[in-house]
Amino acid sequence: MVKTLSSFRALDGLDGVYVAENGGLRCSAVRLQGGGLCLFSPVAGLGPEALASLKALGDVRFLLAPNHYHHKGVAEYAEAFPKARLCAPEAAGARLAKVTGLGFEALDDLKAALADDMALIATEGLKTGEVWLRAHGPAHVAWLVVDAFDGPKGEAVSSEPGLLVPFPKFGVGDRDVYRKWAERQIGGDSPTMIVPCHGAVVCDPNLPAKLLKLVTEKI
Repeated sequence: MVKTLSSFRALDGLDGVYVAENGGLRCSAVRLQGGGLCLFSPVAGLGPEALASLKALGDVRFLLAPNHYHHKGVAEYAEAFPKARLCAPEAAGARLAKVTGLGFEALDDLKAALADDMALIATEGLKTGEVWLRAHGPAHVAWLVVDAFDGPKGEAVSSEPGLLVPFPKFGVGDRDVYRKWAERQIGGDSPTMIVPCHGAVVCDPNLPAKLLKLVTEKI
């Protein structure tokens, strides 16, 4: 039997963010200003559970492919939500269009549609065009990340972040630029939660120090 995406559920401590999984991969839905949703990294296997839960949450207005590797679910989501706008980071758009045969918009309109407590984060020093999303909640400052960090497999929530094994080789273009940028971003945002596309959600008051350690020792 082909695995399908779970239903979307609210994420504790973070208003307006909902998550669903298929195996070890996660898709996040974020609520937009004026209603509707953006799906961050659509995960293949869109089935009846996920569709029903999304229908209850609102119209899907944007589908965001957050780097040039995370595209395998985009076509089926575009078919399921024909009014949704496909978007991607500029650095990833050309490769995504070639691989999928679909057209992708820049991120400007999505940025304008995000809620006031959310913002896109343009990374530096990567070769995949990866973009993150920052969300401020009552309990956490959270990052929705793609391949830069992950959580332990087989767990729902953990206190220990990890580094996706292929990321230093296949994700990083300029190690020095990325390392310096990541150190600044971690220091400026001080995230206490990461919602990765791979593995467990990670929550910890000491998360900034743990992320810095990963970046300085493994990149």
